Order: sequence, then structure tokens, then C-alpha cells
Amino acid sequence: MKEHIYTIPLNEHFAKLESCPLCSLFEMMERNEVETITGASMMEPSIRIQTNKEGFCEKHLHQITQVGKKLPVALIFQSHLEEIFKDIDGKSGDHQIKKLDSLEKSCYICRRIKSNMDSIYSNFFHIYKTDSKFHDLFLKQKLFCLPHYKELLYYGSKNLSKKEFKLFTEEINNLEMRYLNELKGDIDWFCKKFDYRFAKEDWKNSKDAVERTVYTLCGNLPKNKSEA
Repeated sequence: MKEHIYTIPLNEHFAKLESCPLCSLFEMMERNEVETITGASMMEPSIRIQTNKEGFCEKHLHQITQVGKKLPVALIFQSHLEEIFKDIDGKSGDHQIKKLDSLEKSCYICRRIKSNMDSIYSNFFHIYKTDSKFHDLFLKQKLFCLPHYKELLYYGSKNLSKKEFKLFTEEINNLEMRYLNELKGDIDWFCKKFDYRFAKEDWKNSKDAVERTVYTLCGNLPKNKSEA
């Protein structure tokens, strides 16, 4: 059943205990979607109908051109451009604005990943409640990027009882605030190192504090207009 498909990758990515496990899962699904759309699925009529209609966001356009061979990618673009031409050729300016605005906000790959992530979160809270080993693994996580932290809270409010959600909020808040406090300390020390009074002090764990802050703030969620 679909609700159990993602229990294995959830365990695998949470077991890494590195960065945000949901970013890691997202990257895996994104890579799979890009490779699929530039492979055998490219010739599937039902899929081509959808890619012609929805197109791709800027991020995924660049990815499919980097991953796929030129001819399959060109064929995807060929039929997509034909669809755009039919939609706007000879139409009024207002109609063209509406169609092009809709196209800017759609992406075949983003939609597919969003649907899969919905299932990921449903499975996450299922095993969070029923699998003590996974619960322990969750408590050992180093961090969640803030976008995924927010989504865990959102989906938690939908998938847990009030009592369960209260406990989950306490657990994930303790985990996240511990990391944010450490990160804040690293950023503070990084800034101090540019003060001559601390120039000879050790950098400690602050050398990559800027990069880690960007990752924590943004994660690897798609940042494009298709999210609108």
C-alpha cells in the first residue's frame, strides 16, 4: 500500500544522523524524478501530456538539461513549446497573461515531489507513533532545516492527536533549539574573529557557520514560483 512505501527510505535517511534527513529524502526523490523524465518515461503519452501542460520550473529545467541526453530533452521541449504556441497564438493579451502566469507557477516535477512528500509525512507520523526504534532515531537527529521543521509541525498537527502533537512539539523543539543555539554561537564567534582582539583565537567550529546558516534557513526545498 502507498502509505507504507516510504518507511524504508525514512529509516535509511534518518539513520544517517548527518544533516536534515528530509532534505536528503527530497534530493533522492528529485534525482529520481529528473532521471525518470529524461529516460523511458519521456516517450509515455500520458506523461508527455502532463509535461506539455505543466512544464518545468527554472530549477528543474536546468536539472533535466544537465542529466538528460540532448535529443530526449529536445523532444520534451519540442512538444511543450507546441502546447504553449497553441495556448497563446492569436489570443487576447489578457488570455496570454493568464496562461503564461499559470505556466510560471506550475512544474511537473515539483508537483510529483509534493505528492510524494505528502506520503512521506503520513508515513513519518505512522512510524513515529508505532515504531519505538524509529522514535529513538528521530530523537537522535542533529537538525532539521527550518522549512522541513515547519512542515513537520504542520503535518504533525494534521496526523497526531492533540496530546501526541503536544509531545511531538516538545521533542522536536528541544532538538531544533539545541542546534540553533549551537549555530548562533558559531555565527557569533565567526563575527568576533574579525575583531582584532580575537584574531589569534582558534576558529573553533565557526569556519563554515555562514554556509550552515544558509542551509538551515533554506534547506533543499524548491525555491521557485511553482510553489505559489
